[in-house]
Amino acid sequence: MCYILSPANVYPDRYWFKYNFNDSPDHLSFKKGTPQRDWAKTPKFHLQGDIDLNHLMHFDWFMSDGPDLVGPRLANVIRQYADKDVQLVDAEVTVNGTPLNGFQVLNILTVINCLDPEESVHIPLLPGIHGSPVHYISVAFQPDGLRGHGLVRSNEDISLIVASSEFVEACRAQNIAGIVFKENL
Repeated sequence: MCYILSPANVYPDRYWFKYNFNDSPDHLSFKKGTPQRDWAKTPKFHLQGDIDLNHLMHFDWFMSDGPDLVGPRLANVIRQYADKDVQLVDAEVTVNGTPLNGFQVLNILTVINCLDPEESVHIPLLPGIHGSPVHYISVAFQPDGLRGHGLVRSNEDISLIVASSEFVEACRAQNIAGIVFKENL
């Protein structure tokens, strides 16, 4: 079975990390599915304000205005269940100027066709324009849609991160917080 990985709705707005766009890699380079060997820059994130650090660290998936950011516990699950699918890139993270260790940016390398186009419901993203990309309203997955992979991006909609049932069960067993797994949009 396949699941869509989505950020949880319980993540507080004041905990959204700011990405240092000027002194970090292009945030879109993390969505292309291509491995990066030598980063000229380290991804940098910061958070300022009235932050309860203990509450913040209960999360394992962190919202940002840049690429997807995960904490050490979720990074360990990824290494165990999706190591061949995801490149984890060390990130520099500070909260009110204090550095935090163990944070990683996801670079999902596996991009595959995993949706069933006949059973999924989609509309043109730009109605009236021939060849417009599609927007999925609901999805159905192909049988064995992940073909043994643990965590992938859907080639049909690159914004969809799709997880295997083994990956989902591992996250649930570890009480990973900050994400939800849905069977449909």
